Amino acid sequence: MPLRLSFNLGDADLRHFEEVAQQTQALARTQPADAIVSSAREVLERGAQAQGADFVKERYSRLQAMLAMIEDAEWRLESDDRQRTLNALACFSVSNQTGSPASVLDHAIMIELVSRDLHHDLAAHRDFTRFRESHDRKQRKLDPDARTKALELRREVLMQRMHERRKRDLERAGSSVRRLFGLFGL
Repeated sequence: MPLRLSFNLGDADLRHFEEVAQQTQALARTQPADAIVSSAREVLERGAQAQGADFVKERYSRLQAMLAMIEDAEWRLESDDRQRTLNALACFSVSNQTGSPASVLDHAIMIELVSRDLHHDLAAHRDFTRFRESHDRKQRKLDPDARTKALELRREVLMQRMHERRKRDLERAGSSVRRLFGLFGL
C-alpha cells in the first residue's frame, strides 16, 4: 500500500540549498560545459548505484532527463536555454563524493528543486523526443532533408511554447517563487 510523505524545507534547509546554488552559478559560467555535464553524470551514476527508494529513483530520472536534454544534438538548446540547463546541472558539480545515503537524498532534493524550475523545458524536450520517435517510425523512407525540416518545425513550436509558459509562470509567481527562480539563475 503506497504511503504519501511530504515535508517542509525550513529556513536552514533553504539556506543550505541556496548556498549550494550560489556556489554553483558562478561555476556554471566559468567551467566548461563538458565538465559540468560530466559531474552531473557522476552524481546520476552514484545515485543509480545507491539503489534508493522509488521516490529517490524518480528524482534521479529527472536528472537523467536534464542530461539527455542538454546532450540532444537535434534539440539544440539555444544559448540562454542552454545556460539555464547548465546552471541546473552545475548544482551537482560541487558535491559530496561519498555516495552516502545522505548525499543521495540531498541530491534528490536538489534535483526536485531544479527540475521544478525546468519543468517546461523538460516537458518540451520530452514532447520533442516523442515526436521524433513517432515520426521516425512512421516515416522510415522519408528523405533526410524532410526529416530535418519536420524536426526543426516541431522544435520551434515547442521552444516557443516553453518560453511562453515560463514567462506566464514568472508573471503569476509570488515573491517566494520568484526568489527560487533567482536562486538557481533559471
